[in-house]
Amino acid sequence: NCTSQGHAGLGLHPGSGSQRTVMRGNRLLDNHIGIFFCWGVRHGAAEKNFVAGNDIGISIGHHDTDNLVTDNAITGSKNVGLLFRPERGESFTGNRNRIEGNQLVDNGPEDGWAIDVQGHTESVVLANNEIRETRAAGHRTAIRLGGDTRQITLTDNRIQGFAKDVQDATTK
Repeated sequence: NCTSQGHAGLGLHPGSGSQRTVMRGNRLLDNHIGIFFCWGVRHGAAEKNFVAGNDIGISIGHHDTDNLVTDNAITGSKNVGLLFRPERGESFTGNRNRIEGNQLVDNGPEDGWAIDVQGHTESVVLANNEIRETRAAGHRTAIRLGGDTRQITLTDNRIQGFAKDVQDATTK
């Protein structure tokens, strides 16, 4: 239940090796990154946060596994609402995370994505999220799956207002 606003860096930053971190009910406004899962964050929860006006809403990557991101409102991110970072290779990505019941509204530039899953990220579930674009659709895509991603499950997401719902580079 904290506010983190106007930082050139990170709004919330569960640090290297954090276990069972709980980030709940926070307002993360106008930061570079709203929530940055750092190196090896495991079994954490980011829930019921209001993440608005950041460059990147939520960023997950380097060995960040088995986390739950749920019931967050992520809006007005300049670059991307939710990013799975590409990292250094297969064994370094943020795998086995669950992204469920979030609202992502008006994230990314005209040619960007609301959710961008990069690198060798695998075994991620994106379920029951509302992904909306109320600005002009432009060239925006709701979800981008990079060519090296695997086992990304998309279930019952409601997508509205984008030029393209899913850009899946895994189906070459």
